[in-house]
Amino acid sequence: MNQLVTFLFLINILIALQCYRNARSKGYPCKLFTVLGLIPYFNLVVWVYLLFLPNLINANKFEPS
Repeated sequence: MNQLVTFLFLINILIALQCYRNARSKGYPCKLFTVLGLIPYFNLVVWVYLLFLPNLINANKFEPS
C-alpha cells in the first residue's frame, strides 16, 4: 500500500512539473498553473487545458500594432 501511495505522489509531482513547464514555455503564470497542477484529480484537466491553450509569446508577433 505504501508503494502505491508513493507512486501516485510521484506521478502527481511529475504532472505538476509538466504544468509548470508548459505554462512557462507558453507565457502563462507559472505559479498559478503549478499550484493547480498539484491538486489531485484536477491536475490532468489543468495539463490538458495547458496543452490546448495558445502560445502567448508568439501571439504578440502576429497582432498588428
